[in-house]
Amino acid sequence: MGVVISIVQLGSALAMVLGMHTMLGVFSTALPGGEQGIEIQFTDPVTIPFSLSPTNNGFLEATMEVSVSMVVDGVEIASDSEGVVVPPGSMVPVDLELSIPLDDAEDYFQEGSDLQLTTEISVSTLFDLISFSNRSTIEGGMQ
Repeated sequence: MGVVISIVQLGSALAMVLGMHTMLGVFSTALPGGEQGIEIQFTDPVTIPFSLSPTNNGFLEATMEVSVSMVVDGVEIASDSEGVVVPPGSMVPVDLELSIPLDDAEDYFQEGSDLQLTTEISVSTLFDLISFSNRSTIEGGMQ
């Protein structure tokens, strides 16, 4: 009986290590690195594109959910979200886009407006037994 318990414990420890490796790897590659700017396209409607490239170098499948929203003066005015499955050894591109009418965007992007971009990234693996999520808010506005 002790051998079975030892095998179960070793299997659980191995699954946890593989799951953590997968989850943290996908999460870290989903975040843009370095200093990046946002290319706002002033058309009607104004579009703000976001691109992520999560890569899974682990041994387990991972599920990633990402959402981005724009909040002005405490009111959410645009949002987009997507969920993707990232198989082991692959990269899955994720493209999100915020769309705002041109007349409204001119008001939102003025100096002194209380503009925020909020992103939330959640990664899970091993049948959702191991998961991590992060929510970040970027204060913005035109200067």
